[in-house]
Amino acid sequence: MKKTIIAATVSFVAGSLANAALVSQFGILDLTANGGINPNTAVAWAAGDQYRLAFHTLGTIPATSNDPAVYDDFATNQAQQNSLLATSTGWTAMVWVNTNISLAQGVSPVSSPLVRSGTGDFTGGSGQGGAGVPVYAIDGTTSIARNNNDIYDNWSNPFESGIGVTQADGTGNNTQRVSGVFYSPFLDQNGDQTVNPDAIHGKTNWTGGFGVSVNPLGDTSDEVRASNGNSNANNPGRVWNRFNADNTASLGVYAISEPFTVTDAIPEPSSALLGGLAGLLLLRRRRN
Repeated sequence: MKKTIIAATVSFVAGSLANAALVSQFGILDLTANGGINPNTAVAWAAGDQYRLAFHTLGTIPATSNDPAVYDDFATNQAQQNSLLATSTGWTAMVWVNTNISLAQGVSPVSSPLVRSGTGDFTGGSGQGGAGVPVYAIDGTTSIARNNNDIYDNWSNPFESGIGVTQADGTGNNTQRVSGVFYSPFLDQNGDQTVNPDAIHGKTNWTGGFGVSVNPLGDTSDEVRASNGNSNANNPGRVWNRFNADNTASLGVYAISEPFTVTDAIPEPSSALLGGLAGLLLLRRRRN
């Protein structure tokens, strides 16, 4: 009799844990969005799956430093202004940075955000199953990239599979815009859109261009300009290299998280479970 009751209890507890819901790290990613499908795998989210979050910073910073850590630390500090992300670390500012002030532009070594953020592997292309993990805006529902390749391909959305936000009607600068939602990191760290929803070009951010071919952040011996893009991802030039400005100006940056992980939620024992266990203990005492 004891063995039967104990076995039934173990089975009940195991079943309760097995049916535990999934949770996203820091609780921002809505795992039911897009039908509960991971946009990089085309199947339902599972424990162990990873993803990233991205935003444009509400705060601003000048582009005069030649130390990439200055911009990454700024991105992390900005992320921590969101109470849900207060303990998060390891954010990367998506900016290219000249690292040697004494050398000329094009000669100075350049720090790449592909390297600093670990998003430089483009294996598999920009479709589902490419290298890397999905990237979500801070609303937790809008996937703005399926994988690494998508990050640098306009922060592309919509997706060929139909997963994610659908293609917008329109032409020119409005081609990839739906109801004021921009497909690059169009929200700040608080999940707010800080530009007019009808603005064509969105929020201006330092980027340093794309690669080393434009004007990375930081001074050089012959250059004090830095490239900027904006939060309307209608083409790579506008995302990464719309214009350039004196690097003493103060602009925001795109920030991207390190990979976060989906895990099984371990529920608190229910009152019914605790009551059942208490009853078992009482029954065992009486039988003894």
